[in-house]
Amino acid sequence: MPDSFSADLRSRRRENPIDRNGNIGSIGKEQATSTEHKLTTEYSQRTSEMPSGKEGQESRRTLSESSAEDVGRIGSRTNSEGMWRNELSLNADSSSAQPEKGKERSPSPANSIIRLSDAADVVLRVLLVMTFFKLETMTAFKREIHEEELWLYKNPRRPDFVRGGELLFWVIVAPFLVTVAFYWFTKDRHDFRAASWAWTLGLCMNGIPTSLLKITVGRPRPDYFYRCFPDGVMVLNTTSSSLDTSILDFNCTGLPGDINEGRKSFPSGHSSFAFASFGFIAYYVGAKLHAFDIRGRGHTWRLCIAVIPFLIALLVAVSRTCDYHHHWQDVTVGGLIGLFAGYISYRQYYPSIFGPDAGKPLIRWFRREGNKYKRLTGNEDSDSRGERDEGDAARRPLLADKEQSKGSS
Repeated sequence: MPDSFSADLRSRRRENPIDRNGNIGSIGKEQATSTEHKLTTEYSQRTSEMPSGKEGQESRRTLSESSAEDVGRIGSRTNSEGMWRNELSLNADSSSAQPEKGKERSPSPANSIIRLSDAADVVLRVLLVMTFFKLETMTAFKREIHEEELWLYKNPRRPDFVRGGELLFWVIVAPFLVTVAFYWFTKDRHDFRAASWAWTLGLCMNGIPTSLLKITVGRPRPDYFYRCFPDGVMVLNTTSSSLDTSILDFNCTGLPGDINEGRKSFPSGHSSFAFASFGFIAYYVGAKLHAFDIRGRGHTWRLCIAVIPFLIALLVAVSRTCDYHHHWQDVTVGGLIGLFAGYISYRQYYPSIFGPDAGKPLIRWFRREGNKYKRLTGNEDSDSRGERDEGDAARRPLLADKEQSKGSS
């Protein structure tokens, strides 16, 4: 029995040989051709017998699916029983033959540019912070004080209503908490990253001009007299060679640190940092709520929420005049510097708060098109994130949408 089976198998191989590439012989081809012809004939007969119309179309669709399954079933049976297979010849260097080579990818140049840009931004912010602290320790310009203006600098010394350490803590933590809250609701990493870059840049940009003006202007604070003379007894230098006798040449008896800080009144650092930080929060939240553009017209609650950070910054600025640490001109100019720095840094990463796309971060990265890389603009932001279909609806005013919905109902 085994000998007869082996002889039969050898005769079949001679009749239906298989080459090295896996191509079938003549008998296998004849079997496959006859099977395909039989299925085609059976399908055409069933189709001719079916009625016309919608029921006929559904029947033809079902028949075609069943025929495809039959072909696949017969083909698999032929492969298993006939012991043949038909495969494409593969090149030794192709990615299919060697998937390890196909998976290897060269580093993208856009990713390298992004990392380099991020590193440069971080280094720039660190340098700005270091420069700010260095300027804070420098000696301010010694401006002359006339006798008729002495009353401006003879106010009593009072403790800070808002301490410098507390203000520094909140101007950093407040925008961070706001951006984290929006990220927790929206899960938008691109927005969180843009907001983080914006408010950190605003604080760093605000510190440099504020400190530079302080040490170059050298305006005395309202309580400078009691910083110079803690006991209230004025002592003048007798070796003064000034021809103008109205100029007071103080021989201060107070602490050198207090005297130097007493000459840094203009502009107010508390006011500038408060408006830079809380001003950014107002721009950010107001843009998200569309409080300043046409979509939010008529919604007073949006505007009220957006201006709350401005009120907080205003209270901080006014407190500097209540504790006699700054003049009203100091807090006014300081607030303007903070507003300008906060808005300029915000616009580096976001469109205008008065535009229809307010609140959407600008595209900063590269988008690949073919083999070239193209930098996106702010108008292409919605298309890049799959919002092309709802872009027109997002630009319509909110009140107009309500009026249309009422009219249609």
